[in-house]
Order: sequence, then C-alpha cells, then structure tokens
Amino acid sequence: MKKMKILVLCCLAGVLMLAPNAFASDVKTSIGLGIGMAPDYEGSEDYEAVPLPYARVTWGDNGNYVLLNGNNVRVNLWSQEWQAGPLLQYRMERDSVDNDRVKRMKDIDSAVEAGAFIAYQSGPWRLGLDVAADISDEHDGYLVTLRGGYTCTPMENLRITTSLSTTYADDDYMETYFQVDSKNVGTSGLSLYNADSGIKDVGLSVVADYSLNKSWSIMGIGSYTCLVGDAEDSPVVDDEGSENQMFFGVMGIYHFN
Repeated sequence: MKKMKILVLCCLAGVLMLAPNAFASDVKTSIGLGIGMAPDYEGSEDYEAVPLPYARVTWGDNGNYVLLNGNNVRVNLWSQEWQAGPLLQYRMERDSVDNDRVKRMKDIDSAVEAGAFIAYQSGPWRLGLDVAADISDEHDGYLVTLRGGYTCTPMENLRITTSLSTTYADDDYMETYFQVDSKNVGTSGLSLYNADSGIKDVGLSVVADYSLNKSWSIMGIGSYTCLVGDAEDSPVVDDEGSENQMFFGVMGIYHFN
C-alpha cells in the first residue's frame, strides 16, 4: 500500500509541475508509457517488470522543461546550455523479492528522494551532477551522481544517447540497503556486515529514440550498472545476488503538435 501511495504522489507531483505550463502558447508536450525489466532489489540477480511513465513539457526560448521519465521528475529552470533545477525520484521497496534469504530480512519500504541537478550541454556532449536526499524517512541518506553523455544521429529519424555515470552514497543509504546487522538480518542467516559510505556503482546506459512520424516515437533503454566497494561486498549482493545490474525498457511516446 505504501508503495502505491508514494508512486501516486510522485505522479501527482509531476502533473502539478506540468500543469502551469499547459496554458502557454509556445508549449510543446509529449507523453508516453512503457515497460521495463529491473532487478527486484538493488544488487539482486532476479528481475521483475516495472512501469515506465513518461511526460515532457518544454516552453519559452531558454529550453525550460519539465521531464517525468520513469521514476524521476526534474525541472530545468535555467537555459538550454546550462540546465539546473529541482528533482524528485522514487526508489522501490525491498520486501517480496525472489531470493529466499533476502526475503527473510527486515523489509525496506519505498522511498522518495528530493534534490537538485545541474548540467552543461555543449552540442552533442552533456555533463551533469545530481544530488538527492531521502524525504520519506526510509533510508535518511543522500546520493550524488555524476554523469556524462554523448548524443549522435546515425539516421535522420534515430537519435542515440550514450552515458557514463557513477554514484556516491552516504553512510545512512549504505547501511539501509547493504549492511547486515542485528536490526535487519531477520531469519535470513546471512553473515553480519558493515557498509560504509563511498562510491557504490559505475554505469553505462544507451537510449535510442526513433521517430515513426511527427506524432509518434519509440524509445528503447538499456543500461548496465556495476556495484563496487562496500555495495559489491555486501552479502545481499556477493552471496545472494550480483554486482552486475541490468535494465531494459521500451516505451511509446506521443507528441502533441
């Protein structure tokens, strides 16, 4: 139930941020929906289907936009070259997972994280930094993600963006998701383990956007994330899961003309 409430709140937040721009004369709007396959917890080797909502509204001459993409909402309030603004993101719970031992650990409820982002766009190149902290009182931590990307157009109707990223997580986040102690071990029988702050992952993603016509496009998403450091060595990853985390998704997008 809490998962559904938080997901609804995230979607409502996106809608509320989109609404003020609906009356602008120069507004451009796209909406979409898709499905993806993601690990059923961070560090898992088992996968589950997840919904992929999408909405983008752009307005004005400065490249301002509101973007809802999967579990992330962000608003660019600056310019096309220098982009910056607030962000909101949703993190899935860890409860009814497929792994029998991890399932017997204390459940972790869904979390909502809020923060800000800044990015610099120069031609096909992009460099960005995200900072987000828990506002749902679930892990009480924060994350800092650095990413760089390059966009090319190998065909007239096809745009491909390749990105590299790495994420730092603080003690609170690492303790919640990767530490095994007397408070969360439950009846899993996993070895106790202490997880400290540090770089938790490095990743590569590829997004392909193909325009079918002026109104419709298809977006395919694929990513690989490798957990490192204390995240990789955690029993929930090293013994029961995998440091290799994959994601695949596809969505259809409608562009209002």
